[in-house]
Amino acid sequence: MSGTGDERASLISARLDFLFAHIFPRDGGPQSQDAVSLATGVPVALLQRLRAGEPVTEGVDDDPFIARLEHLLKTRKTAEGKPHTITDVARACGKSRTWLYNLLDDKSKPSLESTKLLCKIFGVDPSFFTDGPLEALARHFGIEAGARFFVLPDDDELVRETKSQVELVALLREVGAPAVLSRYLGTLPPGAPPRSGA
Repeated sequence: MSGTGDERASLISARLDFLFAHIFPRDGGPQSQDAVSLATGVPVALLQRLRAGEPVTEGVDDDPFIARLEHLLKTRKTAEGKPHTITDVARACGKSRTWLYNLLDDKSKPSLESTKLLCKIFGVDPSFFTDGPLEALARHFGIEAGARFFVLPDDDELVRETKSQVELVALLREVGAPAVLSRYLGTLPPGAPPRSGA
C-alpha cells in the first residue's frame, strides 16, 4: 500500500480519473459523478474529494449500512415513480416505522432477512450496504481487484494488469468490437446477418 495519506490520495485520484475516462455505460458517453454516486451510494461530495486528491480516511462512513439506506430513501423511486416513504418501506418489510427509524438511528441492526427485503425493495445487491467507498466504486466500474486497485503503487502487477484490461476494453468499444466479438462468438440475436466465412 502507499506510504503517506497524500500519496494514497493521489493514487486514488489518478485511478478514478483513469476509470472515468475509460469506462462508459452501455448507452454511450462518460459517466457523471452524479450517476456513479446514485449507483454506488458513495456521496457526490466524497467522490469529488477523492477525485480531487484530498486525503480521506478509510472509515468515511461511520456505518455504511445507515448511510446507504439513507441514500436509497433519498434517491430511489417506486415503480410508480414516487419517492419511497418510511411507512411503505417498513410495511414492505413486514415491520413498523419505528423499526426502520431505529435502523436509521443506529439503535438496532437489521437481520439478514430484513436486509434481503430491503435489497429487493430498492433493487440493490447486499454488498451495496456493506462495501466501503473504494470497494463500492471498484464494484461499479467492474474492477475485480477491488479497492486494492486504488491504493497499490503503479508498478504493482495487479494495477498494471487491471489498467491493461480496462484499456483493451475501451479500445474495443471505440472500434465497435462488441459487434465483432458477438459475431465471432456466435452470440448475435436470431435474424442477424451471419458471420463472414460461416
